[in-house]
Amino acid sequence: MNYIRFISKRYLFSKSGNNAINVIVKIASFGVLIVSAAFIIVLSGFSGIRTFNLNLIKMTDPDIKITAKKGKFFTFTEELSDFLKKDPAVKAYTKCAEEKVFVLYQKKQKIAKLKGVDRNFNHVVPIDSTLIAGQMPQPGSNELLLGVSLANDLSYMLSGNTYDFIQLLVPKPGKGLITDPRKAFKAQNFLPVGIYQTTPDHDQIYLYTSLKAAQDLLDMAPDQISSVAIAIKQPEQMTDFQKRLQYKFGESLNIRNRQQLNKLLYKMLNTENLMVYFIFTLILLLALFNIIGTIIMIIIDKSQNIETLRILGLTPAEVKQIFMIQGFSMTLMSGLAGMILGLILVGFQQLFPYLYIPQTNMPYPVEFRWTNVLWVVLTIIFMAGFATYIALLKLDRDKSL
Repeated sequence: MNYIRFISKRYLFSKSGNNAINVIVKIASFGVLIVSAAFIIVLSGFSGIRTFNLNLIKMTDPDIKITAKKGKFFTFTEELSDFLKKDPAVKAYTKCAEEKVFVLYQKKQKIAKLKGVDRNFNHVVPIDSTLIAGQMPQPGSNELLLGVSLANDLSYMLSGNTYDFIQLLVPKPGKGLITDPRKAFKAQNFLPVGIYQTTPDHDQIYLYTSLKAAQDLLDMAPDQISSVAIAIKQPEQMTDFQKRLQYKFGESLNIRNRQQLNKLLYKMLNTENLMVYFIFTLILLLALFNIIGTIIMIIIDKSQNIETLRILGLTPAEVKQIFMIQGFSMTLMSGLAGMILGLILVGFQQLFPYLYIPQTNMPYPVEFRWTNVLWVVLTIIFMAGFATYIALLKLDRDKSL
């Protein structure tokens, strides 16, 4: 076996007497190198986008959210309060009141969602970390936090003027036909004190104010809320805590984690990652057709050497093994070299960004993951073996070996 590896190594690193063969080998190897580099770069890019998007929803959605199964609001009972206070997995929780409102500012009109929050909200959902101007609303006040997209739609700028109000309107509860539209809505003035920025879908819709102000506008009792947002101490405690909460209050309340609240986003991210993997595997396979052709040409070029090896006593199986090792090694070396090149470029993007998201100063997000490296290595190994096997199979059928 040592002599088989020795001959394969000599064939791998020695140049052919035919210069055209040498050029073809270089082109085929370079093609695999480039595709492998692009493979790991794109997977790292999608991992970075995934992490970036998941970090964004952490700014807007809690670890666990409790809502009513029937209707929009439910009563925050002492039983639920005691459970959340005593459970060791709970880091913090906050009560929220949420409803659609009609927003009026000067001659601009928008429909948005008002979210009243208590003083614990920033300990559960760090919306304060997304502030780009001003401050958070004070507890119990009629102050308002605007999303940057909504502020732009309303042409609103923080001026420091304590009379620069935004008016919010909600339909009054009741039954029957509306006879006087002027009496169908309850209106209240709110003073914007801050502007935040998250995702366009979120900061174009959500307004934040104090829980008391929202309850007053919506004519809710002090113990009436629309949701409870919960922060968990450790991620590994999430599943067990959700099961305990579901067992205790699941009959009357909906209890969902962040992934369940964003099913579509998680599904989209997982599908995109899978599609990218399959697309680049196909591209790598196409590049390996050059390798197949190259191996065939190398064997044809070495036909005299093959006859010499047979005279020296090597069996056809041993000759095949020589070229199997040579072709596999050539493909594997090109693929791994490309992967290393890709990882170097990913590392430079993380440490010294050179690619930025268009029209922003934000570096394009990339993330190194060992799972991506493992998938690329396994794919290259499989494809290298596949390409070499196909080449030898074709030559064996053609009686070239």
